[in-house]
Amino acid sequence: MNAVVTPYPRVAAGLKPLLLLVGIAAAVAAGVSVVLWSRGPTYSLLFANLGTEDQAQVTQALDAAGIPYHMDPGSNAIQVPSERVSEARLKLAGQGLPEGDGGFALMTKDPGLGVSQFMENARYQHALETELAHTIASLRPVDGARVHIALPRQSAFVRDRHSGSASVFVQLKPGRRLEQEQVQAIINLVASSIPELEANQVTVVDQQGRLLSSPQGSDEFSLREQHFQLVHRLEDDYTQRIEALLAPLVGAGRVRAQVVAQVDTSVTEEAREQYRPDSQIVRSEQLAEQSSREGAGPQGVPGSLTNQPPAAGVAAPASSGAPPAPAPPRRALRLPARRERRTTYPSKAPATTRSIARSPTPGSPPDA
Repeated sequence: MNAVVTPYPRVAAGLKPLLLLVGIAAAVAAGVSVVLWSRGPTYSLLFANLGTEDQAQVTQALDAAGIPYHMDPGSNAIQVPSERVSEARLKLAGQGLPEGDGGFALMTKDPGLGVSQFMENARYQHALETELAHTIASLRPVDGARVHIALPRQSAFVRDRHSGSASVFVQLKPGRRLEQEQVQAIINLVASSIPELEANQVTVVDQQGRLLSSPQGSDEFSLREQHFQLVHRLEDDYTQRIEALLAPLVGAGRVRAQVVAQVDTSVTEEAREQYRPDSQIVRSEQLAEQSSREGAGPQGVPGSLTNQPPAAGVAAPASSGAPPAPAPPRRALRLPARRERRTTYPSKAPATTRSIARSPTPGSPPDA
């Protein structure tokens, strides 16, 4: 009896690799689906750096529209699913959200009837503070800012008028700091935006409570603060110059410099008087003149005895009939003189570098 051979086992053996690949692909697809399902929809940024009031209004509007959202507490940002970003912005724009945290945008709204002048002035001051805060926050080292303005009530009397003041609170980004030029720029910006506000009446403070605006007074605290800032800037300048000088020789990142500067800020004044014997200056001139007449004029004691005629037998003195000739006048000129004197007041520089201690330290080579 002859055995019958069928080709089915060979066909089944050839389909095994194909079935294995199909199974692997199905498993991968299932895993990807599970991961995507666990992660949920992809969220995109809707708004960032919103105020507290704007955050509350935007989240309420999103809840009413049924749009899911996520909030980032670090940056005050609101995120929505990527496919619904346009829908969310259109719905919020229809409701006038966000309002931009105040500013002059609030001035365009209808205040309604019965608003007093005090409320109008308060709204304008709040709008000005908000606009200044937005402008200051646009600086690179600044993460956020707040401005407080104190304006006194104007009086009709000049003696009762007082200048205003302002304070600026800046929140710096991590690892950043404001240079003195930037602080002065903020002070000038605020002082120029408010009428009759002096630059020395503006105070700048950071989130650490440090006074960034240098005091302009002449008291001991102000002078000490100015001296500290001068020394700090001098040390930073020398440190950067030393590192820039040695970096091409040893390589970038392989040198670190530390500089300790001692600056003498004492002021010394000296008075000098110089006399020049060979130089004389006429300060005043005095002229005395004296004149007299020659010959004997009327003599004797005035009175009746002098006017009596001469006695009998005594001849009267002969008279020439002409008055006596005057004598030439005598003049005396006096010229008091004073020797030249010069007085000088030389003073030494108020800031003189006494000594500089520098120590460049080779650092570890940079990572390859």
